[in-house]
Amino acid sequence: MKKTLKKKTLSKKADEAAVKSQEKKNQPGILKWFLLAGVLALSLFIYYPALENEWTNWDDRGYVLENPLTQNLNAETLKTLFNPNHQEMGNYHPLPMISLALDWKMYGDDAKGFHRTAVIFHLLNTALVFFFILLLLESAWAAAIVAALFAVHPAHTESVAWISERKDVMYVCFYLLSLIFYLMNSKMNSVLTYSLCLFTFLLSLLSKGQAVTLPVVLLGIDYLQKREWKWKTLIEKIPFFVLSIVFGLLAVKAQAMSKSIADIPYYNFYEKMLFAAYSLFSYFYKAIFPSPLSAFYPYPLKGMGYSWLIWCSPVLLLLIAAIVFWKFRTNRVVIFGLGFFLVNVALILQILPVGAAIMADRYTYLAYIGLFILIAYASSEFSKRFSSGMMKQVFSLAVVVLIITQSVLAYDRIAVWKNSETLWLDTIKKYEYAPVAHNNLGSYYQKNNRLEEALNEFNEAIRLQPKYPEALINRSDIFRVKGNTQQAINDCTHALQYNPDYPGAHMNRGIALSIAGKYDSAYRDFKLVLIAEPNNSHAYSNLGNLLDMQGKTDSALMCYNRAIEIEPTYADCYKNRARSNLAFHHYDAALSDINYAISAYENDGSLYATRADIEFAQNNFQAAIDDATRAQQLGFNINPAYFEMLKQKLLRESK
Repeated sequence: MKKTLKKKTLSKKADEAAVKSQEKKNQPGILKWFLLAGVLALSLFIYYPALENEWTNWDDRGYVLENPLTQNLNAETLKTLFNPNHQEMGNYHPLPMISLALDWKMYGDDAKGFHRTAVIFHLLNTALVFFFILLLLESAWAAAIVAALFAVHPAHTESVAWISERKDVMYVCFYLLSLIFYLMNSKMNSVLTYSLCLFTFLLSLLSKGQAVTLPVVLLGIDYLQKREWKWKTLIEKIPFFVLSIVFGLLAVKAQAMSKSIADIPYYNFYEKMLFAAYSLFSYFYKAIFPSPLSAFYPYPLKGMGYSWLIWCSPVLLLLIAAIVFWKFRTNRVVIFGLGFFLVNVALILQILPVGAAIMADRYTYLAYIGLFILIAYASSEFSKRFSSGMMKQVFSLAVVVLIITQSVLAYDRIAVWKNSETLWLDTIKKYEYAPVAHNNLGSYYQKNNRLEEALNEFNEAIRLQPKYPEALINRSDIFRVKGNTQQAINDCTHALQYNPDYPGAHMNRGIALSIAGKYDSAYRDFKLVLIAEPNNSHAYSNLGNLLDMQGKTDSALMCYNRAIEIEPTYADCYKNRARSNLAFHHYDAALSDINYAISAYENDGSLYATRADIEFAQNNFQAAIDDATRAQQLGFNINPAYFEMLKQKLLRESK
């Protein structure tokens, strides 16, 4: 009896031990979902204010607001976007353009919808980072640390809160999916996972050329996992390297077509190498100390002396390299993390200058994952070496403080991206000598009818950079509005001296010449714009205005038709075409056009005055009186005799 009782007791203990053992096995599975949910909740909390942000004048107009391809998604648009000879503002990235076009179809010009899509992509990317690290390092805590730092790092706000950077969040999404499928394939070794890895890599390349680094990262994963080097290991990478080379050449071609790749003549070769070292070191320390951040980092002013950090950057980088070689050259996790960062940042160190910025926050969106791996690894090593005691608690607290601090900075940084004014005032506060910041702030003031402030900013941009075509043509707009037509013409002419093929300068000069009555010269300028940009709807509309001024109403109508064919949502052109249709007695067409224009600019008094003229021509006198009254209420001057005539017509009709 006692033996039986003893056996039952032992059996019960064994069962309890088995249950506890199973619970321990299940804990990591449960834990990872709690950790992921917490990271995603934190990310959503930080980025939620971005949903209320507006458009900026930092590429948003070119990519979306004034882009016929974005606003007209059809088979012809897709054909154009996927054409290897096509580029959008210096980039070949058809998938982000399609994504923006889909947003336009759903939300129109409401920026909130575009921001919502970007935040969703960022949340998805955060989850993908988590699963990538979980598969790579097999640690839920390491995955949580890397994903949290990725989710909240302030430098990443540029990629998410800037609508034009849709290409960043998309290429990283497909890039991470490709890495995840590669890790799955290393265990499953199936045709399906390999094919998915290659396919998602292709999607990443179609989102941004920066994805060309992935094959090198795949080799890094092989190194980290101590995969045996065989011919099969190299042969399976061949399709990846082929795609990288093809899309790398396409990216360079796109940059060259847009003239984004250009030498910076102010600095010699050694200075450019110095700046590359400074950029690399800046990316290093901003991973931990991400302040100050800026939408634009200008090159240092020539002749003003360089900061101590610029001079010391090469030495500091050599010191880091020496430490890594001395202490960690055999540590595969450290080498992989550091290599991941360097590979993904190497292409954007401005050794081959693209644009006028020495560095950019958006370039870290993928690259920082490598440095975050080092932080997670250091946390793990401290936990192992100091399984209990103060040191473990201190380091754990340091990681928590780092995440909290960066969360606060990211939350504040999103507010900087609220609109163009907040963005460029922040940039000027940090780099008051950046002409592009003054020019873009001036453009914002100009659009909001703050003309004196706009003129001051354009003047400052030109003072800082006299050969600045964009600022010159922007200032010409101010001069033209103020009635100084000749100065407007002069600014455009100067802009063309610095950039003879600049369509914007020809466009603005053509408008000013039209006002000055120099019709032949204006006609030549508009035609030059159309030679450079055959689908420029604004050039057709302005040419139509010029022809209308010359009494060539039929030719003007043809130009307006072509402009609206290119850009069906071009409200200003509908207003112009309404006048031409009225002149040809096409009253129904004129009324349809002016109604469309009013739907876009409901507080523009001139539109109601035009509709009153159309209604008068249709003998709809009461409607004409109502619209003329509305026009007058909105500040448009209506001749009292016009009202009197309409009332007399209405009176006779009633009799």
